[in-house]
Amino acid sequence: MASIALVNTALLAVLLAVPFLFDMFFAYQIGLYLIYGIAAQGIGYLWGRAGILPLGQAMFFGLSAYACAIILLHVDGLGLQILLLLCVLISAGLLALVIASLIFKGRADSGPFFSLITLALVMICEQVAGTATGVTGGFNGLSGFGTIAGLDQFGGFYYVIVLAVVLSTVALMVLDRLPAGLVSRAVADNEQRLQLLGFRTHIVKGAAFALAAVLAGLAGILFANHQGIVTPTSTGFLLSANLVIWTAVGGRYHVLGPLLGAVLIGYLSSELRDSFLYWEVLLACLFILVVLKAPGGLADLVSASLSRFLPAKTAIVRQSDNVPPTGFDGGAKAVRFDGVRVRAGRVRILNGVDYTTPDKGIVCIIGPNGAGKTSLLNSITGGLPVSGGSISLRGETIANRPPHMALRSGIGRKLQVPSVFQSLTVSENLSLAMLAGRAAPGDFFLPSALGWGSGQLDEMLSTRGFPLAETLDDPASALAQGHRQFLELAMTIAAEPPVLLLDEPCAGLSPDETHLMTRLVKRFQEQNDGLILLIEHDMSIVKSLSNQVMVLHQGEVLAQGTYEEISANPAVQNVYSGGTK
Repeated sequence: MASIALVNTALLAVLLAVPFLFDMFFAYQIGLYLIYGIAAQGIGYLWGRAGILPLGQAMFFGLSAYACAIILLHVDGLGLQILLLLCVLISAGLLALVIASLIFKGRADSGPFFSLITLALVMICEQVAGTATGVTGGFNGLSGFGTIAGLDQFGGFYYVIVLAVVLSTVALMVLDRLPAGLVSRAVADNEQRLQLLGFRTHIVKGAAFALAAVLAGLAGILFANHQGIVTPTSTGFLLSANLVIWTAVGGRYHVLGPLLGAVLIGYLSSELRDSFLYWEVLLACLFILVVLKAPGGLADLVSASLSRFLPAKTAIVRQSDNVPPTGFDGGAKAVRFDGVRVRAGRVRILNGVDYTTPDKGIVCIIGPNGAGKTSLLNSITGGLPVSGGSISLRGETIANRPPHMALRSGIGRKLQVPSVFQSLTVSENLSLAMLAGRAAPGDFFLPSALGWGSGQLDEMLSTRGFPLAETLDDPASALAQGHRQFLELAMTIAAEPPVLLLDEPCAGLSPDETHLMTRLVKRFQEQNDGLILLIEHDMSIVKSLSNQVMVLHQGEVLAQGTYEEISANPAVQNVYSGGTK
């Protein structure tokens, strides 16, 4: 937290010095772009962290500005005014949550829809604001109100803006260091993996949108006080577009980036728009260049220059004491498939699968390519809709549920292609996995939750030959493909699920790594006395691991039994020939 204090102390000093280095009129001008900067910080958090681009933040900005103007016009008493303005901010957040619930729920690919819908909403708001003359003053705007507490717009109100800027910056920087911030970054990186870790990603994205809406609302309230008039352009697309441009140029991945972009580009625009004919063209080219070549914006350049003077980031220290249990049911773990059918259009993928697993042990699923092995696991975790039959665990139907419900039922999943959070460090990947199935809502705001550990995870990391122990602070994108296999396995078992689904965990591994992987899988099953469904093509691995083997062929169960029984089955020999490393 030392770097947060240092950065914000420097920010406060610079902003407080502006009236003394220049004059109050210049501070008044800069104050306007600091206000825009607060709204842009919300866009930066939503776009840079959660990975979704809002094109209509001026809606929250303008509606809050109009609400503030109405309150200042008709309500007396500073205490009541402040209370009502707080209600305006809460309403902005709730409105964002309602919009998010309509867009995000049930969709993992909602980004483009979100951007287009927010664009449509801001255009509607601008039209309504221009025509609802009785409420908004129409195109002439709403004016005639004073500032809150009677502060001078060209004097004391500048320091209110500075205070709001510092508070929003501190809040966002602290949030970045909390589990909640880590989860937000994970959504943008790999939403599918986050869902399989049990996180409701639509809630995560909705919360990020609500935070951005509150910041836009705060900026709108400050704007109404600062300008003394609110017009329909305050709710319009042009302002929304400018906020996005300022955020991109300043840097959406850093809390100070949008603030820098709003003040620098916004102020230059106001000064050069009328004197330099091609300023808008230059700004558009700069925006395109930043998006394509320098997505980190100006903040990345500044951050790289200042990094040598900032305190080093504190490494995550894991501890296993006082870590909440997963709370999974310790009862029977058998998974039952009753006539399971899965179709993609007219293509039959699973064609009436009937099979009941044992309560514990390792079941290896084998079969030729295209037999439906991965599809079978996807049908368990909600990755594929089941068109007929049923899948149950402990008598509870688990088919056709959202993927985040899988872990809540005690089902962990490792995918066929290693799926990790590439932009996060190895240690941050493990922190997310430790939160899975354990964290209560309040835990996402406790820094200590990032350091949760478990005996099994510690044992895995300390296993001789385990490749991740020395790379915990490296980004996962720097790992070799085989090492990502081990990272995803560690993430999958960190939640200690009683049912584990592994899709070719040894693919791409050397013989030594394969031997280590099989040892880790077998040890986890024995320690947890759980059930593992494992897809594998290497028959030597099947022989060493399996308690039971199921053979799939053309979407149906061709045979089941022990390895010896399957190996001697003529029908299996006719359609399937596994390999060995």
